[in-house]
Amino acid sequence: MIITGHRGAVGYEPENTLRSFRRAVEDGCDEIELDLRVTADDRLVVLHDETVDRTTNGSGAVADLTFDELRSLDAGSGEVVPTWAETVAAVDVRIQAEVKAARAVPLLVESLQADPALAARTLVTSSHADILLAVRQAMPSASTGLIFGRTPDVADVLALTRAAQAGTALCGIAGLTADAVSKLHHEGLAVTAWPVPDAITFATAVELGVDGITTDHPNRLPTTHP
Repeated sequence: MIITGHRGAVGYEPENTLRSFRRAVEDGCDEIELDLRVTADDRLVVLHDETVDRTTNGSGAVADLTFDELRSLDAGSGEVVPTWAETVAAVDVRIQAEVKAARAVPLLVESLQADPALAARTLVTSSHADILLAVRQAMPSASTGLIFGRTPDVADVLALTRAAQAGTALCGIAGLTADAVSKLHHEGLAVTAWPVPDAITFATAVELGVDGITTDHPNRLPTTHP
């Protein structure tokens, strides 16, 4: 089972920072999850929100800030907002890259096409089918996953994931059943469950038979896993 650190180790480190990503790896994650946006001067950066207000000491929309302006901000504990390039150089585990802005697609695809090894360890995700379809059109070999919040019926998960031409369904663990996971596996899809905040929920995920889980607190999970 793949253990993914949500925005690194967001439960106890400043989210989407190199510090958070390194801590997640130190605490046993096989993969880190991050979010991609683009600055006003077309730099691919790692930041969740549309604005910098919540996660930094600045304000304003990411898309309206230059890279230098963004870089001057404190993203927590003295960390700066990292670029995609800096992040993939800093950690060598798998990466789950959630595309938050359509403008990120060509920049991300260019990076993956230039580095086959990076492409092999990257799962591109989104909750928007049109973003995943744009990735698929630009790079047919890309690994992609569709994110669900509250998990719908398994027939809908299957239909929506196929419509997005994705190979992974990232499902909210609430409402997810072992039967649904089995059916999705039978149809050739990988299944990830989230959020998994503690060892008890992790045990539930194991019973469900999912391929991976996403957690804010990798330090709370067993040090060994299936």
